[in-house]
Amino acid sequence: MLSYLPKRNAIVAYVDFDAMRRTGILKMIAGSKAAEELEYQQFVDQTLFDYRQDLDAAALAFKDDQVFFVLRGRFHWKNILDYAVHQGGSCHNGFCTVDGSRPQRRISFYALRPNLMAMASGKDDYGASQVNRNSGAPALVPSEKPVWVFVPAAAVRSAGTLPDAIKPYAVALRNADELTFSIGPREDHLELSLEVTCKDAVSASTLLVDLESTTNALRKMIEREQKTPGPGDLTAVLVSGTFSRNERRVYGEWPIPRAFVDSFTGEAY
Repeated sequence: MLSYLPKRNAIVAYVDFDAMRRTGILKMIAGSKAAEELEYQQFVDQTLFDYRQDLDAAALAFKDDQVFFVLRGRFHWKNILDYAVHQGGSCHNGFCTVDGSRPQRRISFYALRPNLMAMASGKDDYGASQVNRNSGAPALVPSEKPVWVFVPAAAVRSAGTLPDAIKPYAVALRNADELTFSIGPREDHLELSLEVTCKDAVSASTLLVDLESTTNALRKMIEREQKTPGPGDLTAVLVSGTFSRNERRVYGEWPIPRAFVDSFTGEAY
């Protein structure tokens, strides 16, 4: 799936929905909320596709204000193409384009194989055409965890759009060669892991000190303000981070409590 994506200088992500279903993570995150939304239920009724049971994996690339997808699952192609046309889109030789949910966003897609969909979201009507075997890209070593994101160094050098609590970490990571974030189950909660590759062991040592100092500074700020962040607060997750180093790689781990997930989904799981 990754081989189809235009990955050069892109943030690349992978989600193993099948593994998330088997381990219960998908239920933790999705719950029944999606099923209660009328628009989504109409989509399911007309396309016969429900990601909670029909989507097995998704590979994504974020590049140049566009998002590219390769989706693996069980697709009823005739229903999906008919749905696109009924939504005001157009399909020619199996390649479809339809308006997205946001202004100036166009969704395009086509079948790579019966169980693989190429899709893109962006201003380009034919964005999905860039999802193909000739995309060409650096090889990536996937994580064993069901959700992971590979971030090239250039993507963390601009921290302007990040939450304030995260910006100091982005500054500390600005000289990293590459980063991989991953999420997986750990006992009764989820855990966010970070692996950073630096140019040499000295840079890795400096990064380790910076990450620990940033976390300690955040803890002291909370103590100073006499605030106790709730378990659903991003700050509570960040101050729980622990770090280690091996040669030119630095590792970080953050436990993600159930309350933090609930704060996004509105569901208890």
